[in-house]
Amino acid sequence: MLTDKEKKYLEKKIKGINSINQKITIMLLEKLKNDLKSKDVIKNDIKSKISKCDGEIFYLYNIASDMWYLAGDKSTDYNFYTKRLILTAILSKLYFKSLTLKDYSLEQLEIDIKGEIKNVGKFNKLKSKIISTFRNLKDRPFSKNTGRGY
Repeated sequence: MLTDKEKKYLEKKIKGINSINQKITIMLLEKLKNDLKSKDVIKNDIKSKISKCDGEIFYLYNIASDMWYLAGDKSTDYNFYTKRLILTAILSKLYFKSLTLKDYSLEQLEIDIKGEIKNVGKFNKLKSKIISTFRNLKDRPFSKNTGRGY
């Protein structure tokens, strides 16, 4: 979970920005940039939270959820969970990379965040095409004079 101090800091950083993607990108960069400064403390903190299994196992999910709330997400359907799970996966990947690589620079972090957001955008476009195709099939009337006669 983000601390109240982190939430206020991130709220200031995204104030006046309309794009949800831009808000998420900024919050990811700021959170990971601050954590990257104290790599050893964060590494031990994450290890202890995950090993406890007392609710803190959802540590990264809770951070992702807080970020979505700060970004203004109001979804209540399955998108609520998929957005948070996707952001959790991004956070996990970036934390793993930043904690395991010896020389992980701020510039590389920015590149990786933008790449991850871009990949999510590609996935969403594909998902929209698939959903649209199924809707079109569902709405298409079937004629008795077509098909194989079943």
